[in-house]
Amino acid sequence: NIHGANGYIMKKIMALASQQNVAFMQFTGDLINGYRTSDQEMDLQYANWKNVIAPFAHYFPVVATMGNHEALMRAFRDDNLTFMVDRFPYATESAEAVFARNFVNPRNGPESEDGADYDPDKKKTDFPSYKETAFYYTYDNVAMVVMNSDYWYAPGTWAIPAIGGGLHGYIMDQQLAWLRETMAMLEADPDIDHIFVTQHTPCFPNGGHTQDDMWYGGDNSYRPYVAGKPLAKGIIERRDEILDILINKSQKTRAILTGDEHNFAITRVGPETVIYDEKWAKKKLKLSRTIYQINNGSAGAPYYAQEKTPWSASVSGFTTQYALVLFHVDGDRITMEVLNPDTLEKVNELTLR
Repeated sequence: NIHGANGYIMKKIMALASQQNVAFMQFTGDLINGYRTSDQEMDLQYANWKNVIAPFAHYFPVVATMGNHEALMRAFRDDNLTFMVDRFPYATESAEAVFARNFVNPRNGPESEDGADYDPDKKKTDFPSYKETAFYYTYDNVAMVVMNSDYWYAPGTWAIPAIGGGLHGYIMDQQLAWLRETMAMLEADPDIDHIFVTQHTPCFPNGGHTQDDMWYGGDNSYRPYVAGKPLAKGIIERRDEILDILINKSQKTRAILTGDEHNFAITRVGPETVIYDEKWAKKKLKLSRTIYQINNGSAGAPYYAQEKTPWSASVSGFTTQYALVLFHVDGDRITMEVLNPDTLEKVNELTLR
């Protein structure tokens, strides 16, 4: 623990990635311990993480994006309760602004949630910027679409109806619209054969976050609140809208790459996957084809064991070993190889296409 960063295992991960001659690395969230109220302390933790990877990151790109541990907060106490919201003013002190200050990423993502139907004041800025926290990039015939699933994050789910804020795992309306447009553009691009979509929170949590992420124990009532009002779509409805875009509306999406849960797991997501529990009474999404959710939260955090979910039969390879996921792309073909950076043993392998 180098004040916020898992220095030992991150160095091992980077050394193995270098030895494997990777073209680039995508690291989606929970770089640091975070959950701080001081932007200067966040800067220090980010500096520690960057110093750990620097000897290797000088030689191949490392694209870092946000998770819930990148939270920078304003905290208030009342009657022995603590309430936390994304730090403001948003332009300079939000978690998103501080992250963008510390990393250099593409600026081709959505602007913010300003302009959405729930925007309380169309004449002023009410939300943080998405710049450098939601974006896409390409390498050869591969596109990586990066989403921010902890945008405007208010830790303490129980308090969101009272204080407002973004929900852990929720993709809000403007970012969803951008995802839909970006996926359609990449789908029509003849130079792109494969699309990966990455977000910190799993669509299908398997161990450690089954009571949040994009499931919340099957309770669709969870959603962000803006100016005292809930958004129209609940977390599971929003998950289904995303799956419809990535699976039913796309033929190029190969996998959803996630983290958050401190383990590695492969989840088949397709027509045979059970994605609801017996309590679900709303419209059910029918999936037209199969992709994979590849979860890798195995970069040094305390491990989470597997839990039972409706989709447990579609889960394979669950392990709490440290893991580096490698995708080998050869034209139309993609294979996945998972190595333990601490022991160098092979953890798993899979042919995606």
